[in-house]
Amino acid sequence: MTETLTRPAATRPAELTEIRRIGPVRLFRHTTALTWRILTQIRHNPEPLFLLGIQPILFLLLSTYIYGGQMAGSSDAYLQYEVPGIMGYNAVFATMSSAPAIFGDVARGVFDRFRSMPVARTAPLLARFCADMVLQMWALVLVLALGFALGFRVHTHWWHLGYAVLVLAVFSFGMAWMAMAIGLSVKSAETVQMLSFVFTIPMTFISGAFAEPDTMPGWLQFLVKINPVSWLATAERGLLLGGPVARPVIYTAICSVVMVALFAPLAIRGLAKRR
Repeated sequence: MTETLTRPAATRPAELTEIRRIGPVRLFRHTTALTWRILTQIRHNPEPLFLLGIQPILFLLLSTYIYGGQMAGSSDAYLQYEVPGIMGYNAVFATMSSAPAIFGDVARGVFDRFRSMPVARTAPLLARFCADMVLQMWALVLVLALGFALGFRVHTHWWHLGYAVLVLAVFSFGMAWMAMAIGLSVKSAETVQMLSFVFTIPMTFISGAFAEPDTMPGWLQFLVKINPVSWLATAERGLLLGGPVARPVIYTAICSVVMVALFAPLAIRGLAKRR
């Protein structure tokens, strides 16, 4: 009887060690399966598709036809400047929307169920990023389709659009860890919403996404020029409209690496505390 009762306890550390040592192939399989799980939920709740698609479209229409004449002399001229900025804005907005989603998964006990299965620790977090990238691409396609319909044109080469999407994905990977750190570190849905708003608004509007930094007060220009979204918007404009590319792309990649280094440990620690 004693041997029977103690056997599970003796084998448990070995089982946990095996889970921790999951290789990259199994990590990929786990991440893919969990990503598909998140995406299939959209069939029953298509609200995220609507919200992520309608907000940048409305913003594009309103800012182009209300502020375009004042900002650039004409709506058509401002449209060329604004669409790359909207792409950066959409990356921030869509990525930060994962904070409430991941908080909801934790509150509903989804991560508790993952803990009882041989699933890699980081697979649920990577799956959330992958699913959010799919949703972000959906919103990006809508924005670009509307932009082209209104008169936006790529002034470089058409395949540079693929490079621009790749830069957005690199930046979004860093932002995703910030969003996950928020969703896993706070204790109420209201706090998650507030922090997401607090991070999203300054990062997008105190930047060069929608206006030239040189037109802003001197004290504000410093904040705008160190804002990662400013570098992202500059990289997108360089790729699509022409202009500097190497420096803003490198700075955008560095910003993404820094965000991963800062927020990935916080997200993983928050997940461990939730368990």
